[in-house]
Amino acid sequence: MPLRVYNNSTITGLAARGAADFEAAGWTVTDTGGYNGRIPVSTVYYREGTAEKDAADFLADAFGLRAQPRFDGIEDSSPGVIVILTKDYQGA
Repeated sequence: MPLRVYNNSTITGLAARGAADFEAAGWTVTDTGGYNGRIPVSTVYYREGTAEKDAADFLADAFGLRAQPRFDGIEDSSPGVIVILTKDYQGA
């Protein structure tokens, strides 16, 4: 399952740090970068009605994140789980 990790904070390198944590746990990260919208807490997003939901729930449970369906701003992005990290991310 493709996993993309984005930073929604002022913490430099947060997406890369999160990606390294997820890869160490066996996930395959295909992209990292920044997200300019407003996300209140670190969240794993999935497309409803797909296997992404189970993967997102598993990842969220393992890392203390929340899992939610994709919202309008990312709804049409490529398939795969999207993680948007905020300043609350504590890592593995």
